[in-house]
Amino acid sequence: MNKFITEKLKSVSWQWYALLLVLVIGIFLRTYNFHNWLRFNADQGRDAEVVSSVVDGTAPIPLLGPKAGGTNFKLGPAFYYFEIASAKIFGNAPDKMAYPDLFTGILCIPLLYFFLRKYFDQRISLSLTIIFAVSNYAIRYARFAWNPNSTPFWTILALYAIHEVILQRDNRKFLWAAVAGIAIGIGVQLHTTLLLFLPITTIIIFGYLFLKKQNKLKYFLVIFSVALIFNIPQLIDLQQTNGANLSEFFRGIKTKQSSESSIFNNIWQGNNTLVQIEPDILSGYEMADKFDINFNHAKTRDLLVFLLSLVFTLGGVILAIRYFRNETNVDKKAFLAVIFAYTSIAYLIFVKLAFELSVRFYLVLIFLPFFLLGFWIQYLREKFAARQTLILLVIPIFLVGSNLFFVQQSFGTLANYDKKGGGNVDITILQEAETFARFIEENSNDTKDVYVGGNVKFLFKAYRSLKYLTGMKGVNILQVNAKTILPSQYFYIASTSEKDKLSTDANVKILNYKTFGGFSILLLQNGRLIQ
Repeated sequence: MNKFITEKLKSVSWQWYALLLVLVIGIFLRTYNFHNWLRFNADQGRDAEVVSSVVDGTAPIPLLGPKAGGTNFKLGPAFYYFEIASAKIFGNAPDKMAYPDLFTGILCIPLLYFFLRKYFDQRISLSLTIIFAVSNYAIRYARFAWNPNSTPFWTILALYAIHEVILQRDNRKFLWAAVAGIAIGIGVQLHTTLLLFLPITTIIIFGYLFLKKQNKLKYFLVIFSVALIFNIPQLIDLQQTNGANLSEFFRGIKTKQSSESSIFNNIWQGNNTLVQIEPDILSGYEMADKFDINFNHAKTRDLLVFLLSLVFTLGGVILAIRYFRNETNVDKKAFLAVIFAYTSIAYLIFVKLAFELSVRFYLVLIFLPFFLLGFWIQYLREKFAARQTLILLVIPIFLVGSNLFFVQQSFGTLANYDKKGGGNVDITILQEAETFARFIEENSNDTKDVYVGGNVKFLFKAYRSLKYLTGMKGVNILQVNAKTILPSQYFYIASTSEKDKLSTDANVKILNYKTFGGFSILLLQNGRLIQ
């Protein structure tokens, strides 16, 4: 028996062992100190409230999901359903609710490998997957709960399944059509862009095949039907509210259109965003979260990275078109056509939304830089055949090293959150929120309603999170405003420097306090400080 197992293991290609090692590294980087360093901002606190109330049985299962950014339109409830299922299985806690995004972030590693293998050879695909496994960008969005975070997995799965359906060979097409329907049905509920990208791509592909008289309509109907089934909750809400959420969707589109710039400015900004995001995804180097880099005052390093990325993008697109035109394998050509259809639609819509875009929007195009890099590697291998091994080593090693450098920086920042001067006013982590929530619970003196005021920027990101955590212990916190009539004691969150000033103020009596990094939560007597 042992000899049989040994022989079987020996017969396995080294690439599979390499892929397993890559997966293990990817899992480690996505799970390391997951609980304490979990991002837990206002959106996460809001979502946790919804999920906990369902798990506790105090609220019905929602028919809609979170609001789309900047509008009152609500996405589908798939994100909440995943969190509810996870909370029921693993426990009703914020880190357990984040498991679905963590799991899809991990599963995306082997999925991307098989996706790349549809066109590239084993060595290029493995090299690109290694970079993805350690990508600071990919890791960042796999380590907390947010509705866009699992979009890379569902997008790639949808495109993979669509290609399986349109392949020349017979390969259980109805099954793949069902998989495509599931991926699309879930994907359109996770981000507004996918509500457009995936359905339009599917319609264009199968519409083209229909015009070419290829009998694929039955598979399209399967995809459509399965996707529709996964969106039944929204249809129920549509019927119950007379289309109120649909009206909000169109109102949101109208609002976005009213803020549009000229076509030229939108094209310029849209191209800027694409060029700026690719170094972040491939190397971990981030220029600006809102793509608002000022080229007149930008750092020399930023300008150099931008120019290199511009050459990389333009060259990659030219190579992609060249390989598509010269491809003789029908299935590979069809695969590139699927990629071109999806990315072209995404590009055109992103141009329309150019000034609304931020880094997270490109989660739905996370695979694109890896394909462009793959075309570059393939081209360089063809031009310098004698040095192809060197090319396959140097490029991935440089990008892996760059990503690990930025991952280490990111982890170092998180590790120092509880140190003096640590923390970030824009990002609250679970360890920080739990520390302050515990202080409120321990000093509430069995009072059901307590008040908290202080640093406005901090509370903007952390109030909902604190409210959720204290609420789980039966303490309801209310945010102080100018009209609040304060009780004899209340809580106040201050920066380290403000806390030091208050400590020496004779008019302020600090009854107790707890410091975590750059902020302290104080228990104050009287209502002298109001924010």
